Amino acid sequence: MNQPAGLIAMAIRMGMLCLLILIYMKTFPLLNAERTDVLSFVKAIELKNLKPERSPKSQSQYLFQRLLVVDLLVLASFGYLIFPVIIFLSGFVRVEVLVVFVGLLGYGLYRENRKCIFSINFKLAIKELVVQSRIWRGHWALLGFMALIWLLFSSIGGIGYRNFDSGIRSSLLWHLVADSWPLYFEKGYFGNEFGSISEKAYVYYFAYYLPAAVVGKILGWKAANLALFAYSWLGVSLALMLVRVYVRQRGYTITLIVFTGICLFGGMDYVFNRLLGFTSDRSEMWLSPLHYFSHTRNLFWAPQHCLPTWLIIGVILNHRQISPVLIRIFPLACVSMLLWSPLCLIGIAPFILIILKHHWKEWMQWSWANTAACLLFILLTSFIVSNDFSFGMFFAPNIMQDYWVQYCVFVTAEFLILSSIFVFSNPKILKDDILIIALMLLFVIPVLILGRWNDWSIKLSIPPLFVLSIFVIKQIMWLFESKKKHMVIPLFIFAACALTPLEELTYSAKNYRISFEKPPKIRDFGPNYIVWQQLGDRGSFFFRYLARQ
Repeated sequence: MNQPAGLIAMAIRMGMLCLLILIYMKTFPLLNAERTDVLSFVKAIELKNLKPERSPKSQSQYLFQRLLVVDLLVLASFGYLIFPVIIFLSGFVRVEVLVVFVGLLGYGLYRENRKCIFSINFKLAIKELVVQSRIWRGHWALLGFMALIWLLFSSIGGIGYRNFDSGIRSSLLWHLVADSWPLYFEKGYFGNEFGSISEKAYVYYFAYYLPAAVVGKILGWKAANLALFAYSWLGVSLALMLVRVYVRQRGYTITLIVFTGICLFGGMDYVFNRLLGFTSDRSEMWLSPLHYFSHTRNLFWAPQHCLPTWLIIGVILNHRQISPVLIRIFPLACVSMLLWSPLCLIGIAPFILIILKHHWKEWMQWSWANTAACLLFILLTSFIVSNDFSFGMFFAPNIMQDYWVQYCVFVTAEFLILSSIFVFSNPKILKDDILIIALMLLFVIPVLILGRWNDWSIKLSIPPLFVLSIFVIKQIMWLFESKKKHMVIPLFIFAACALTPLEELTYSAKNYRISFEKPPKIRDFGPNYIVWQQLGDRGSFFFRYLARQ
């Protein structure tokens, strides 16, 4: 397992470097003018004439320098999402399937971009990459530091207060580290407590844990936890930077506002629970089974769902500035979400449809990259549908008493009050299709309930809530610049909503600890929902024909 993992990591690093240089040449044709035709040379001269002034106060220079930064972030995000899938293919599927898929993907990328590859001036490209990165490195450092502080309270990797979900997450990581792949549970493993149960396979969306599991197989359990923490930090930093480059204003104050707006975004759960006394538990459980969690709770309790979702949403928001080379890879990154979070992918789908009108030619035409995405979709779907699906879905009005009354209270508390800050909004914000779709989803999602803890509501709401938080940030900054006299009420509303994630942070701080102890095995949780939802049929199509024996 160690040697293939090292080869895979080396291949991915080389591939990302080649793509990075290729994207650079696509974005800055001036450096390649001497090897292109007359038309490209004319375009290069035009680009040179558009070079902004050197003054650090020049807003145009600040935006001009963003072009390559966006591509760098998007490339890193795609690598972040696809890398665990390649590990999955290496450890879970037959060798012949792995060879066919990797060969098809590599050949496809080469075929579509070979003309650009042979015209690269590496010396100039690398030099310009260094120059272009300088303007944003301070923002990356600041957001990376703030992300580190945020994650220190998360329980990820055994660091911080260990909430209930961190136990089952650690158990999953333990099995991935200690057991051989694919993961099987032989008959009799679960004992009499589970009743008559046949051989089962571990079928779950565990892409998030695979890089750390590889580290754990090589260096041990503590290293696996630290690797999981580091991988989470990288994901949070990338997501925050994608939001930062989407918000066009310059300055480190804006960077701090972006972080604060994401970290402290939440609903009015705390206020409503204090006023109405729904629960003695933390406020975000106030109207169970209806749940819209704050970003902080989602990060602390379900990082495997929120991190890939934040990255995809960040890419979607910046889609107009992404190189065509990367746009062609976007479907592959989206398909990879099946192994990260299928429910979040459903919530992301409407936003993908919005930008489809801009990129349908690249995504709908036949290409080797699209073919690889289709084959990966079939493979990952066959794995996911091997799950026993021992949880039911219900129409909420049929099982909840006074549902529509609770629904009205819920949507009012979770996002309607906060959305009132758009009353004095920049008209461009209110007309944005992405914001409109986000609000529509937040109205529709609560009508269904999935499982004991209503994963449908919790997971599907992550994409629209992240979108809403970004537009709230933009709205507050617009008010600050244009209508300062209207700032008091929006800031008061945001501060009231921020009490909800602050409660989660405070609780984690009060119960803080660092521990790398070995977690219980999956059977130790007993015959309940959190165990059954992770088991699958060993006789399914995937495990009979595609899985490694």
